[in-house]
Amino acid sequence: MSDIKKKTIYFAALIAALIYIVAGNRLNYKNIHLDGATGGGLTVGGVVTEVKDTAPYSREAYLHEGDETIFTAKTKNGIVTASQYADVYDQVDYKTVEKGDRVVLTSYDNGENWTFAGYDRSLVLFLAVGAFFACLVLFGGVKGLNTILALLLTGGFVFAVFLPAVLAGKNIYFWTFATCVMSIATTMVIVHGVSKKTLGAIIGCISGVALCAVLMLIMIRAAKLSGMVDECYYYLSILDIGFSIDLKAVVFAGVLIGALGAVMDVSISIATSLWEIKEKGVDMDVSDYFRSCHNIGRDIMGTMTNTLILAYIGTCLAEVLLLYANNYNLLELVNREVVVVQIIQSLIGSTGLLFTIPFTGLVCGLLFYDKYAMPEVIEDDFMPYVKEKTEK
Repeated sequence: MSDIKKKTIYFAALIAALIYIVAGNRLNYKNIHLDGATGGGLTVGGVVTEVKDTAPYSREAYLHEGDETIFTAKTKNGIVTASQYADVYDQVDYKTVEKGDRVVLTSYDNGENWTFAGYDRSLVLFLAVGAFFACLVLFGGVKGLNTILALLLTGGFVFAVFLPAVLAGKNIYFWTFATCVMSIATTMVIVHGVSKKTLGAIIGCISGVALCAVLMLIMIRAAKLSGMVDECYYYLSILDIGFSIDLKAVVFAGVLIGALGAVMDVSISIATSLWEIKEKGVDMDVSDYFRSCHNIGRDIMGTMTNTLILAYIGTCLAEVLLLYANNYNLLELVNREVVVVQIIQSLIGSTGLLFTIPFTGLVCGLLFYDKYAMPEVIEDDFMPYVKEKTEK
């Protein structure tokens, strides 16, 4: 395939992704009704200009006691006076505000009284993200830039399209799979270019995600999941947005989106390895490619499965520690929904990852085997010969 065709497909994929984000956001966001779900408070950022006093306080209405720090902060609304509360019942060493600190303030009485809501960490996060992007460009060059672009587009798929779809009452199962497919296709084409290798990775990855979807639907029914995993799911269930969010569908989405990155990593690793074998001129048929895929995949699956399971454990570490500290017996522990969901996520994500390996190997074998690639062989090898004879 010529460079012009590859660039055309590259920009076509980019434009299609942007159209999907803009159109999907407009389609879903206009149907969101969050008036009843908002807290109604004002939130502003500011910089502390002066710390006035710290004194004990007691709010009997809330049965809270502790210290109250009064300070002033410069915001976009001017200089305001705010309070920072440190509750004696919180076993946390909160940092008292100091002059020059960047803070976030909230008010629930239209700006009459302001309360410290937290430190403004946006600058730190911005610098961390900037450093990460700089490393991608430093080590990856143009591919690093494409990786950043693909990452931003994936973020757009999730935050600009998928989340509004959920809050608009759309079919969560459909939009989850659409998000995964768009992320797979866009990331593969933009980061890895247009080739048979990329096509094989895309098909293998979508097959692995589809298997995860089927297995998760089976497990939701078999394990009799309610979707009430933790307090976040509880708050989703009581959102006043005109309808009830399908919590089981949210769990389904979490499994698929959570496993997507690892599945993509495995599929492109397999496809790249097999493509390198082909580029070396090794004469192989479909069964040879499949066997090579199996050998390569055995080395990949161990570390990748471990990575996926550890990632899921890390996300629920606090819950597991709390349950363990309260001396729940094993039967009760493994049957609590928060634990069950994490186990199911780990198992289904890992199973999808394992089956992505043969899926990708089979597809790549069919694509790479020259017997099934005659049009490209004729175009690349035979046509220059014909052209040379014609010119003579």
